[in-house]
Amino acid sequence: MAEKKWYSLHVQSGFEHRVKANIMKALKEAGLEDKVEEIFIPAVEKVVFKVKGKEKGELPLRAEEPKVFEVEGEDGKKVVFRVEDGKVWVEECQCEKKKCEPEKPIEKIGQKIKCPENKVEAKIELRDRLYPGYIFIKADLNEDLQGIIRRVPRVLGFVSAGGRPVIVPEREIQAIRERIKKGVPKVRKLKYDIGDKVKIKEGPFIGFEGTISEIDPEHGKLIVLVNIFDRQTPVELEFDQVEKIS
Repeated sequence: MAEKKWYSLHVQSGFEHRVKANIMKALKEAGLEDKVEEIFIPAVEKVVFKVKGKEKGELPLRAEEPKVFEVEGEDGKKVVFRVEDGKVWVEECQCEKKKCEPEKPIEKIGQKIKCPENKVEAKIELRDRLYPGYIFIKADLNEDLQGIIRRVPRVLGFVSAGGRPVIVPEREIQAIRERIKKGVPKVRKLKYDIGDKVKIKEGPFIGFEGTISEIDPEHGKLIVLVNIFDRQTPVELEFDQVEKIS
């Protein structure tokens, strides 16, 4: 069996998790699950706690140690949630009915626990997306597999050069995992100008060159025009993800 490599796939932003699930479903139907080792979304799974739709806090779904989060509902009564081993459930509820829905733990993106009596809920969401609209696939990629993946709804295409999907180095995937795990301080120092030629040094477009068209110094981000699929495509990046071409 050929060695599997990492590739970057452009998908509709906000639907990364759904695309991942649909790709896995399509692979199973085609009997090609063994062609894909992993699909990696560069984001963090978090449990978001709300009262009457207003956010009160969040916890990582997969923390190293169990966590509890206490939420006070609009009637002053509290609900205590527990997050452990990638699952969320209600540990204590002060409501008169003492019943939240569902009663079983939740563990998947989009699932939620609601306490109708005091308008409290806990929902699992994908947050802190490092590269919105992109996911990474480690696969033994051939034309048949590319065709199946491209036909999945909300898939826009592989990041390619010369008509071929670009291989993302394993070290870059590991760097992205560490970046998500540790978090990286935002770079605020303005060191670029509009029109500068730059080379992307990390992320799904590593190795690509482009021209800066917009700069956001407040958030340490810039827009780089990159030639993708034979057209100029704007890509949002952080200051420390590019380097000037002298």
